[in-house]
Amino acid sequence: MKTYNHEKIDRTPEEQLGLAKIQIMFEDSFGIFNAKSGVMSYIQKERERQSAVAWFRSKDCEFFCDLAGTTQDHIVKLHDNLMYNYNTKKITLDEVRYAIRKLELKI
Repeated sequence: MKTYNHEKIDRTPEEQLGLAKIQIMFEDSFGIFNAKSGVMSYIQKERERQSAVAWFRSKDCEFFCDLAGTTQDHIVKLHDNLMYNYNTKKITLDEVRYAIRKLELKI
């Protein structure tokens, strides 16, 4: 059984910004959009989701990973693993949301 250290990690404002951007992109890649998504069509939502998935292999992602104090490879592995577990129905969307909120514990 895995145990995690649940202590709050002191992060610089830059690290917090990088982590927040990564978390938003995780949410977007799973189709967990904010309030603006109510007015978006299915096609627009799917384009946003696909764009977010592609973001993880971009220079922009690399920049925000550096800002957060982690590597792009690490974030891509976390994202791919979470996506695989969700797509194979090993975890639910609620569990995905929880994992994204706790992402800072993996960085």
